[in-house]
Amino acid sequence: MDGLTVRAERLVAGGDALARLDDGRVAFVPGALPGELVRASLAEDRGDYVRLSLGSVVEPSPSRVQPACPSVAEGCGGCTLQHLERGAHLSAKVEIVREALARTGRLGDVPLRSVEGDAGPRTTVRMAVLPDGRLGFRRRASNDAVVPRSCMAAHPLIDGMLPELRASGAEEATIRCSISTGARAIWLHDAKGRDARRAAVSGEPEDVEVDPRASVVERVAGVDLRASMRSFFQSSARAAELLVAEVRAAAGDEAAAGALGDVVDLYGGIGLFSATVAGPRARTLVVESNPAACADARHNLRDRDAGVVAVQVEQWDPRPAGLVIADPSRTGLGRRGAAVVASVRAPRVVLVSCDPVAGARDLRMLVDAGYALDGVAVLDLFPWTHHVETVAALTLR
Repeated sequence: MDGLTVRAERLVAGGDALARLDDGRVAFVPGALPGELVRASLAEDRGDYVRLSLGSVVEPSPSRVQPACPSVAEGCGGCTLQHLERGAHLSAKVEIVREALARTGRLGDVPLRSVEGDAGPRTTVRMAVLPDGRLGFRRRASNDAVVPRSCMAAHPLIDGMLPELRASGAEEATIRCSISTGARAIWLHDAKGRDARRAAVSGEPEDVEVDPRASVVERVAGVDLRASMRSFFQSSARAAELLVAEVRAAAGDEAAAGALGDVVDLYGGIGLFSATVAGPRARTLVVESNPAACADARHNLRDRDAGVVAVQVEQWDPRPAGLVIADPSRTGLGRRGAAVVASVRAPRVVLVSCDPVAGARDLRMLVDAGYALDGVAVLDLFPWTHHVETVAALTLR
């Protein structure tokens, strides 16, 4: 199947364009945009669908632009949508979410709202350590890496030190900075996030702390939050603020103030939502399995009426609450996680999702468990990439 010519219909979750072959089968085309006529060749035949490799664009979309970062042409898999003009990203992501809700979630006409706002450059990046010690970003769907001359997606506090950094004894490096304080730190680890005990770094500026136990403090919505290197934090403080604002809106003033009862913060991480969404008089409970994040949450919530339970959400014994906020990883709640959320029987649930298909699947399960889906907000917190964040508001019927 070489020399195929197909018309791209729309973007789907993952950032590929969907097209159809003459025999009716679905074809996924990385790098194509909706409406474009492209020439492509067969990359993978999975029977009922195929993946194509983009050759050339015969009829380009008006929204197509030349990627600004030269590393994209070299194969960097980080910024998968640099060929789409920046102003079209949010609307494209709204359509990806709409498609997932309809096809995967079978949820009909869900009220969607796009959230304008610049998340800014990333203050945390995860990079591969090459055999010669240089740091690079993985190629798409590959373990190979591309060494960037400069990364336009990374905060200048990180980007400025990349050319001189060298590492050894580790598979990957996580680099984090704080916009609030200017602090910078590096954590060396393997691909599964385990400390690389015999690792070393050279070429780092004097102020950079190289230690898996290091942390930075970032101010989000007026609250100082400690984020350890082993803990998850949003792509930037600005991204976190945009997300917090939407979770607040979805929770509603009454629930966030604790008027409906306690707040349960599932997959609560460092306590971001407990510290910023729940009112100061609300009792909160963070359920989180990452030990470092639990320690951060206890620190960040030390002045509040809050508890932290170090356990997998799926193993947590549900208790009554007025509000549940759930922010699972990219794989979503799954059946067991959704069952836990539903078992709380909270009058209001806010579900934060970073994968539209997993999010749609989770929402379907919560609706089946007795919740009404009030609406979904769509945020673009990862500029230049296909990644999309959603915040869904649900009410117990």
